[in-house]
Amino acid sequence: MTRTSLLLLAAFVLSGTASCRDAGGTAAAIDGYVTGTVIDTQGKPIAGAKILLDGTILRDSYLRGTTGEDGSYRIQAQPGAWMAYAEFEKTYNGRSYPLALHPDSTDSIGDGGGVRNFRWKLEGRSPLNEYVYYGGFLIVDTTTTFADDIADVELTLTPDGPLIDGSEGKALRLRMHDHYWVQYGYIEDVPIGRYKVTAVLDNGGGPRPLKIATRNGDGVPATEYQLDFLPRSRERSRNSAEIIIGD
Repeated sequence: MTRTSLLLLAAFVLSGTASCRDAGGTAAAIDGYVTGTVIDTQGKPIAGAKILLDGTILRDSYLRGTTGEDGSYRIQAQPGAWMAYAEFEKTYNGRSYPLALHPDSTDSIGDGGGVRNFRWKLEGRSPLNEYVYYGGFLIVDTTTTFADDIADVELTLTPDGPLIDGSEGKALRLRMHDHYWVQYGYIEDVPIGRYKVTAVLDNGGGPRPLKIATRNGDGVPATEYQLDFLPRSRERSRNSAEIIIGD
């Protein structure tokens, strides 16, 4: 084999094993493959994210892949049309949280391949499923002796340390029917973190602190409560927490 042939063979091998990213650091299109990159909230690559391609033509048809250290992945396309999903596990305060990732497009991908990138978002609804959102789910109940209107209650969630992505976060003051507290009993899409929670009743007679406890009855009710979201599991369909408030 001549020196020129050896060089050409080496170039061919390298082209098949090199990262599928362009000069700008994003995934490059490769004919016959689904490629992409996965980044966190600061734009850094996420290694070990799980990619799922769900077939839209044949039932229960799936293709799977995992991102490398540079956050990129490559899955060989198969005949049909595919929707792309991504998820990764993040350890926070001793617990491992499964977290859905946000796609840059909701279009299906054909067997010719294509590019689908994902990003970690702390809050917001998934464009692929209106019932999936990236933040935590908080169930709020009241004690049997609480006789006031829940609409007069204001909850304050103050971050107790960094949020799950390491960012500082901000205090959230919530009343029913606002951005997060959409209906009685349910607060949706709170950025996952550890919070100190306080509750105040203000129905015209001046603000009155309320007590908060775990909804399952564990612990002693107090005017300041440490809130930790529990990871999604077989028992819980979302990363969630439950509290009960009262006098």
